[in-house]
Amino acid sequence: MIHLNEHQRRLWALAWPAIMGNISQTLLNLVDMMMVGQLGALALAAVGLGGQVSWFMMPIMMAVSTGTLALVARFVGAKDQENATLALEQSLYLAFLLGIPVMLFGWFFGDDILRIMGAGPDVVELGYDYLRVVFAFYPVRFVGFTAYSALRGAGDTKTPMKLGILMNVINAVFDYLLIYGKLGFPRLGAVGAAWASGIGITTSMLIVLYLLWRGKLVLMFKPSWSFHPEMAKRILRIGFPTMVERGLFSFYNFLYMSIVTRFGTIALAAHQVGLRVESIAYMPAFGFNVAASALVGQSLGEGKPEKAERFVYEALKMVGLFMGIMAFILIVFPRYLVMPFISPSDPHYGEVMRLASIYLIIVGISEIPLGWLFVLSGALRGAGDTKTPMYITAVSKLLFRIIPAYILGFGFTIGQIHFEGLGVVAAWIAMSLETFATAALFWWAFKRGKWKYVKV
Repeated sequence: MIHLNEHQRRLWALAWPAIMGNISQTLLNLVDMMMVGQLGALALAAVGLGGQVSWFMMPIMMAVSTGTLALVARFVGAKDQENATLALEQSLYLAFLLGIPVMLFGWFFGDDILRIMGAGPDVVELGYDYLRVVFAFYPVRFVGFTAYSALRGAGDTKTPMKLGILMNVINAVFDYLLIYGKLGFPRLGAVGAAWASGIGITTSMLIVLYLLWRGKLVLMFKPSWSFHPEMAKRILRIGFPTMVERGLFSFYNFLYMSIVTRFGTIALAAHQVGLRVESIAYMPAFGFNVAASALVGQSLGEGKPEKAERFVYEALKMVGLFMGIMAFILIVFPRYLVMPFISPSDPHYGEVMRLASIYLIIVGISEIPLGWLFVLSGALRGAGDTKTPMYITAVSKLLFRIIPAYILGFGFTIGQIHFEGLGVVAAWIAMSLETFATAALFWWAFKRGKWKYVKV
């Protein structure tokens, strides 16, 4: 029997619902990819690339949700329920308003982004059809995500888990109905996956708002329909550096995906399959990221920075164990993990299988530092120190991922020295290298201790 100390018990109490909720979300993404994968490599590449474009909009959502979590955690730690409620209300308004321009951007420029990323005409056509539906639900997505962030900051990770699972069940059911046209529903193919996602997101958002309004949760949503500039400024002051950081991350990821895309549709399909499988592996890291954020914020709200530091050290130990297990599975059993996502009838089955397996082995090597990175970044953000992650991302992603991926992937010639290039495999090696470098930089920033004195 495993015996946990008090800090470990509190970490685990917050981490496991976050882990389960995100595993359910990731499983849904995997189900999406498996169902879409049966339509062929073109549909797989289009939906995968479309999902990447959609994910590039996350920084704007993080501008609100990060500030919300940090402020709510501080207020709850200081037992200031009135300001915690006010922070929630203002965050929801901001989230909806910011979601509208994001929605319009996807509608009008989604196809251009796909072309810039190097996608061929067939991928652009199908991917844009998928994107227009996905972006239509972005205001709703932003509101739901922000509400969940507020609850996590208050120490409630179970409600987001339960509603996340419900959302994913709804999504999976409508995936089947709309992708394949079952039980009288129209056969929408890859676009059906986007509609299914939107239906699930909207349902869960309406339920969480109802529960908050009725006072059934640790926080309460009291719509005053009025704007409080001071609270909104506090939310955005904390969240803005995260928006910049996530924007840089998305921009670098855009460059990175552009590099991967230029290695061809087969390489892109293998990358998307490997990414979906790995997304299950780093769910423990996400859970401890949430737990560290909430407990660091609450501890600082109590005026106990030493307690916050202890939580982080315990989280690093626990996430290291979990991610070590995940690393072993990725490295030893890659082919078995890839098989469900590729149709044996696809003419490129063997090559996609080979490349996706190589992807999993390479990223498996860096799973433990990935877990540490999640915990340390979560701790800094929970403390309200969002500038340090911004600086680290600005440097690390460019120096250790983008530049090595390009040079080693496409090769170079310097005088008499000619390097042919390793293709897409070089891009994956660079990604793993960058994970180690970023984890080291976050550790350095954490040990400096300036996060203990950040005012929110």
